[in-house]
Amino acid sequence: MVQRLHEILLTSPRLFADETTMPVLDPGRGQTKKGYAWTLARDDRPWGGTDPPAVVFHYAPGRGAEHPKALLADYQGILQCDGYAAYKTLAAANEGITLAFCWSHVRREFIELAKGRTAPIATETLQRIAALYAVEAEIRGKPPETRQAVRQARSRPLVEALFAWLEEQLARLPGGSPTAKAIRYPLNHREGLCRFLDDGRIELDTNVVERAIRPVCLSRKMPCSPPAMTAGRGGVRQRRWSGRASSMASIRSATSPTSSPAWSTAGPMTVLTK
Repeated sequence: MVQRLHEILLTSPRLFADETTMPVLDPGRGQTKKGYAWTLARDDRPWGGTDPPAVVFHYAPGRGAEHPKALLADYQGILQCDGYAAYKTLAAANEGITLAFCWSHVRREFIELAKGRTAPIATETLQRIAALYAVEAEIRGKPPETRQAVRQARSRPLVEALFAWLEEQLARLPGGSPTAKAIRYPLNHREGLCRFLDDGRIELDTNVVERAIRPVCLSRKMPCSPPAMTAGRGGVRQRRWSGRASSMASIRSATSPTSSPAWSTAGPMTVLTK
């Protein structure tokens, strides 16, 4: 079932991708080691798409570029992701993949800086990004053509002004300051961050896939977390986990509103290993 769902997702014009750590029992050592849950997600409801939301999890022992390469082999379309180098390597080797980066990741660095209320640049950056999200709230669920037209008229001037302002601020700051570091992230990912302006199917962030992996993150932090998977056995347990996790996440995604976290009322995902 998971393999078939994976095949179906690879025919989608746009996908979300992310990865997160998970504990895996290491036989013979009496402890756990770090594994990774690589995730693909689809949710076309924000632009009125008719394909059902779906999520596929894939267990991998590491975070290297070979894993997204295997997961997205022969994929042709838009990949919404963060700025992790493995995705950039994948797109560089596959001309059919277009990367669209996440504005939520841009916000995070500035949110941390603004917490102390002594970072006016961070505060203003957040206000400017909030204006983009306000536009998105108005066009959610509209056809791609409508979303693109509104973004061209209203969001593009905001984005261009934001990047010009960030460049001005960076020139005034010490190169090693935390604010300068936070500013360099959007400047270094400008092309992928601006891609949503020209395609109404693209979301402003990767929250769709982050909602899908949230239960995995919660379950590994809970005092009574479910048992970790066991490494070895030809990957049988990992495949079982991938199948059950993919099924549960797809159901959550399909039955949850696009504007609210799918995990908020469903509780953490139970990782079954038998």
